[in-house]
Amino acid sequence: YNRHQKELSEDIKSKIGLFCNLEARCVIQNLDAEHLYEVPLMLHKEGLDRLVCEKLELGCRDIDNSEWIDMVQKVKNLKEHVKIALVGKYVELHDAYISIVEALNHGGLANNCNVEIKWINAEDVNRNNSNEALGDCDGILVPGGFGDRGIEGKIEAIRFARENKKPFLGICLGMQCSVIEFARNVLGYEGANSAEIDCETKYPVIDILPDQKDVEDLGGTMRLGLYPCKLDENST
Repeated sequence: YNRHQKELSEDIKSKIGLFCNLEARCVIQNLDAEHLYEVPLMLHKEGLDRLVCEKLELGCRDIDNSEWIDMVQKVKNLKEHVKIALVGKYVELHDAYISIVEALNHGGLANNCNVEIKWINAEDVNRNNSNEALGDCDGILVPGGFGDRGIEGKIEAIRFARENKKPFLGICLGMQCSVIEFARNVLGYEGANSAEIDCETKYPVIDILPDQKDVEDLGGTMRLGLYPCKLDENST
């Protein structure tokens, strides 16, 4: 298996096979591709799938790649374009949000649309520069996270989205920040916050679950699954 920018000649394959104690046909090249989805097609062309089945003594049948080929062509010829602002605090490391990036790309593909992500550090966003940072975006996404760093920047981005009617999606902490923003700027609950961020806030519109209040080392501790939630009568 050889990662390369240029196609290998048969002589080079034979030499690699010689030094690796392999047949030349077992030297598989993996050329750089413009799009990730082209890689399976290239490896199929190289015969990797048949070779693996042969080595494992498994049956191998002909496959129909037509739908995959059509998808690759669609990826290469997306007609629409949108710019989505991703406002978070780990934006220097894009892989921290890899699931969100791939979800946006998959959603774009399904809608024949190329999704451009504008990475914005939440700590850099404030009321004075929010229009400059977010004004050219078609939508705003605030993902999950932990801790109070960058919270006010996320809330400001959400305010900008609401007041300028920008499509907005808040995930996990991003959704909680949208509740805080609405409580502060629409309902007039000055200083509203999450009890996780400010345990002394007058308006804890987001509170920590009772079984989480003693957890100090956050990370991998979120409650998952169904949970009975009861609202008190006349509660706010």
